Amino acid sequence: MNFIDLEYVKGIYRPRNPESYKGDFGHTLILCGSRGMVGAGFFSSMGSVKSGSGLTSLGSYRDTFNIFSVKLNEVMLINLDEINILENLDKFSSIVIGSGFGVTPKNEHLLKELFLTYKNPIVVDADGLTILSKNNNIDLLKDRQDPTILTPHYGEFSRLTNLDIEYIKKNREVVAKEFIQKYNCILLLKDHRTLVGDKENIFINTTGDSVMATGGMGDVLSGIIGSFISQKYSPLDATILGTFFHGKAGEYFSATHYCVTPTDILDILPKIIKETEY
Repeated sequence: MNFIDLEYVKGIYRPRNPESYKGDFGHTLILCGSRGMVGAGFFSSMGSVKSGSGLTSLGSYRDTFNIFSVKLNEVMLINLDEINILENLDKFSSIVIGSGFGVTPKNEHLLKELFLTYKNPIVVDADGLTILSKNNNIDLLKDRQDPTILTPHYGEFSRLTNLDIEYIKKNREVVAKEFIQKYNCILLLKDHRTLVGDKENIFINTTGDSVMATGGMGDVLSGIIGSFISQKYSPLDATILGTFFHGKAGEYFSATHYCVTPTDILDILPKIIKETEY
């Protein structure tokens, strides 16, 4: 058993070179948020920004584009109704897709095409996971040659595996290992002690607190993972770092706050990451 703790994180974390510039830290594309769920796109995008992606772009459809134009000052915006994103993938270091994006035929087609054509890592969360659980789309993972990171909670993982939630909780390491081997992915299974695994190893995270039990936290996490991938961490290390720092940010508030919001986590996140260097 491997544990994601401060000692392990110090072994993979890289302090920034003082001479670096934004081009050294990649470009993360966020495909998240839709009408009624713009917060998901905001939190995922800002998770990327606040954890150090050199550039972050959010792809949004026409009905939310103007809203995001007001809400997001640090993020570049792409109108997916005007630009064929599939013809402009080479500029992005990683893609995050799914948080509040909507389960629609248009988005199902987009996810399938990304799996077939995009040659860098893809982080799939929320509605992206729901799309994968439909119409045998999960089998797309078997043929994808490039890294895919799935970030389900137990309900989403139940839909992906067709297994009962209680059964998964009682047998989560066995179920996770079987799923990872079958579908050739990196898995982040959210819990009080989140599980992260690839084909070689299973890790258990040691950070986090119940103050974080509120909507939008997972959106922040997916953006952080995409950001660390863009910063040239391996997909597994990026998932481990994202999980650790996200939980550590929650712990920062646990002694003084009954609950926290995703915005609270975003505000403290750069400080939490920097403290790893001390």
